[in-house]
Amino acid sequence: AKGVQAQNPNDKPVDLPGLVKPDRYIQNVIDGAVTRITLPNSKALWGMTAKVLENNRVKVGLDSAQHPTFKNPGIKHVIYIIKENRTYDTVFGDIPRGNGDPSQCLFPRKITPNQHALVDRFVLMDNFHVCAEVSQDGWQWSTSGILSPYASRNTPYNYSGRGRNYDTEGTNNNVPVDLLDLPDVARPASGYIWEMCAKYGVTYRNYGFFTAGDDPEDKRYGESIRGNHASKKALLGHTDDHFRQYDNDYADGDAYAAYDFSWPSMRKEYGVAKSKSRIQEWRREFSKFVDDGVMPQFQMVRLGNDHTQGTRVDKPTPQSCVADNDYAVGQLVETVSKSPFWKDTAIFILEDDAQNGYDHVDAHRSTAYVISPYVKRGLMDSRFYNTDSMLRTMELLLGLPPMSQYDAVAAPLDVFGTVPANLEPFSATLPDKEVVCALNTRASYRWQDSEVFSVYREESRSDEDLNDILWGAVMGPNVPRPLVKNPFRASL
Repeated sequence: AKGVQAQNPNDKPVDLPGLVKPDRYIQNVIDGAVTRITLPNSKALWGMTAKVLENNRVKVGLDSAQHPTFKNPGIKHVIYIIKENRTYDTVFGDIPRGNGDPSQCLFPRKITPNQHALVDRFVLMDNFHVCAEVSQDGWQWSTSGILSPYASRNTPYNYSGRGRNYDTEGTNNNVPVDLLDLPDVARPASGYIWEMCAKYGVTYRNYGFFTAGDDPEDKRYGESIRGNHASKKALLGHTDDHFRQYDNDYADGDAYAAYDFSWPSMRKEYGVAKSKSRIQEWRREFSKFVDDGVMPQFQMVRLGNDHTQGTRVDKPTPQSCVADNDYAVGQLVETVSKSPFWKDTAIFILEDDAQNGYDHVDAHRSTAYVISPYVKRGLMDSRFYNTDSMLRTMELLLGLPPMSQYDAVAAPLDVFGTVPANLEPFSATLPDKEVVCALNTRASYRWQDSEVFSVYREESRSDEDLNDILWGAVMGPNVPRPLVKNPFRASL
């Protein structure tokens, strides 16, 4: 399904064979290609192989934890944030200096003031593409730099509504198999970036990545591996169990608390410290790092409320969810920038995939951020980068070798200067009250169809529907919007 097709824009409906109506959903608009070449003799084949290695910047004998052109300017700590499902145009289509389409922008500066401020000050990358199509493969690409054959085969089955499970975040059939000494059939051969940290002595801390479910009725596996606990052995002892896992009824940041706003099903606190948000819990541990003068070299932080809950009644509106997530990002950056660790820290942020939105360049094009004193001020970078580029950059900063050939040959993000150019602290902007303090009602677009979305799972219904729901909810009923085009919808 990938082939050599250069771009797959989904800003306009694509008329594809076999579909009832033209399509805009990423899983359906991907065009690939098959190329056939005459097989040369063995001598010529060796020469061609050598040329491919040269073109991919792979040199025999080169220290794989180094790169011929990349230099670490002085970064000792890396924070890696993964968010949920936005295209570039959906968030940054309103920025004139980038290659954006303002007509596709659902969450402009008023909704995402912090993310806009961050790319204004640090770097705007308008040609960054996620490697995945959806979350099921996105969480493997984002943590492994490669996709396992199992995930590659079964992700389309799951997203077409044919009953496959979401098996790629540490569980198989919802069972945390690694903790039971059973093989994880979805695990990529490359392993995960935290396993590389463990192998090479890089200290790491996890906030929300690969956690087991939180079903109070499920008593099959005992308390030690049930409910908000890491689903991988290598994350045990490295995970903050009080940092709330994916749950859209719990706040990413402190915007709701600032306005004393809540909704009927909101989880108002969590964990031993009764934290009101994920950022509040993360800051609890970060404050201890500051007091001790020692911080893990690598941190993984999950902030997923930009996924939204569609238009479920009495839940935050899509704009509210995205604004909450935006403020959480701003708060984290502010906290780090006002700490002693700021001078040698780099913060990397991406979406695991870009499926919930439209983009005039490519359905994989997404937002990405690099935040550090060493990032050149106000940089505009339109070179092609992808998920593996970000992974490769973090590996190089941490002194880690690549996990597979994919991140090995990926071009690192070339955004750092040799001296700090962005040392002053960052101040987070609290979104406007009318944006944050808003709930969906029975007048909201397709509220009935949003009722099936689960607050605990990224993918509980066809995201093809969520794309349309977000468009209609944000843009309004009189703006031309994508149609529901899922030919399998009647059977779901």
